[in-house]
Amino acid sequence: MHVRRIDSEEQAAKAQLMADVLFCTDTFWTENGEQIEGIAPGIETVLLTDEPVSEADLARITMAFFSHDAWPERAASFFGAATRAPNLSWLHTMSAGVDSPVFTSFLKRGVRLTTSSGSSAPPIARSVMMYLLALARDLPRMMRAQQAGEWAWERWTELEGKRVAVVGYGPIGAEVVRLCSAFGMSPVIVRRAAKGDEPCEVRPLAELMSVAAEVDALVLALPLNEDTRGLVGAEVIAQLRSHAFVVNVGRGELIDQDALTAALAAGEIGGAGLDVTTPEPLPSDHPLWTLPNVIITPHNSGSTDGTARRATECFFTNLAARANDQPLINEVTL
Repeated sequence: MHVRRIDSEEQAAKAQLMADVLFCTDTFWTENGEQIEGIAPGIETVLLTDEPVSEADLARITMAFFSHDAWPERAASFFGAATRAPNLSWLHTMSAGVDSPVFTSFLKRGVRLTTSSGSSAPPIARSVMMYLLALARDLPRMMRAQQAGEWAWERWTELEGKRVAVVGYGPIGAEVVRLCSAFGMSPVIVRRAAKGDEPCEVRPLAELMSVAAEVDALVLALPLNEDTRGLVGAEVIAQLRSHAFVVNVGRGELIDQDALTAALAAGEIGGAGLDVTTPEPLPSDHPLWTLPNVIITPHNSGSTDGTARRATECFFTNLAARANDQPLINEVTL
């Protein structure tokens, strides 16, 4: 009887799998279809192509994967179709952040939402170190000197021994802390409350203002929500030392951008490395572009070939879990 029950469960899982229809891009399927079929034999697909998805195909879709190749050019087409798929029950996104209203709309519909949280943590953390090193060595000035053909000698500032506050301790924050420690810096984690397993000093988020006054660099690596929007306001920025750096790899709305711009322009803080801004793209006439102590990247600190691979592996893990009626990883709830 025990063996027959297992067989029955396996058959039920296979029946569910056979009923599932995956919505993904044609590019993703071309590159990964064989592996997906290995995980989910007999799976059917509806592919995002240059042609509109028919109503009949929309009705067939039960699960979807928003892959890296769809961002940013095909995002509107993908989500336009996914939001009109009446039988969609599970959406996996390659991103870690799900603060966009479109994801909330899926959750309110009862669609299970999972992310590839952690897949971009290694390159984003390395980008943080790139900003810190470049600001400490005044790379923007050296690049201007190079373009002008000037031999502009300068004595650099070392990161070793500098105190850095890492605000947010998810996968990205954890990797930033590890790398800062490897560079000889003294990190302090700022999060809602200590859990006891952190590798260094922890301060509560409520003490952010006093922490800001004590550090040489402030790194933001936390998600955007109603509690964190505007977290680094003018009062926090005013506490920063004149040589301190601000690095933001979270969301632009975490910072009062006008206050940050004014402080940078006045030389009240040392510099900033910004992978995120408000809005995005940042308008070409925004003063941040021309400030000599600012490095701006177009929200791509985690956009590498390795990130795409790791995000896809997260999807594969969840696809196998769904097929075997196992818990999904990185599930988001309202």
